[in-house]
Amino acid sequence: MDDLDHDSAGSPPLVKQLSVFVANRLGALLTVTRCLDAYGLEVRAISIIEAADHAVFRLLVDRPGLDKETLQSEGYSVFESDILGVALPSTTSDGIRRVLSALLLAELNVHYVYSLVLPTTNTPVLAVHVEDIEAAAQILGEKGLELIGQEELA
Repeated sequence: MDDLDHDSAGSPPLVKQLSVFVANRLGALLTVTRCLDAYGLEVRAISIIEAADHAVFRLLVDRPGLDKETLQSEGYSVFESDILGVALPSTTSDGIRRVLSALLLAELNVHYVYSLVLPTTNTPVLAVHVEDIEAAAQILGEKGLELIGQEELA
């Protein structure tokens, strides 16, 4: 594989994000996680956006296809999207700055970020949603940053 760690089709490694839309009510997040737990599915990272009457839970999960189907079967509205997972270097303390600086130099808008830790290696990862995922993957690879794929969340 080349420096960008693309798959054989030339696509960068991606992570599937599930966005779950729920009523903004006490215990809603717990109910979603209990639903996943009941099927042996695991949340690897979460970000919550709250509004007056609803919330959006952005989830990175171990098995997105099964997680999406499970949540939909329980009546949840679920949207799936691709994001980048960028492993943060453990040898320096400037990993987040390196990621954001590279994206700024490429003039790519960052819509949102949140963090997680890979379960098998304890590697810190920045989950990044950008306007142009291919261009972002290219520039991050050129800057020597490692992209992780969905299989590393399992």
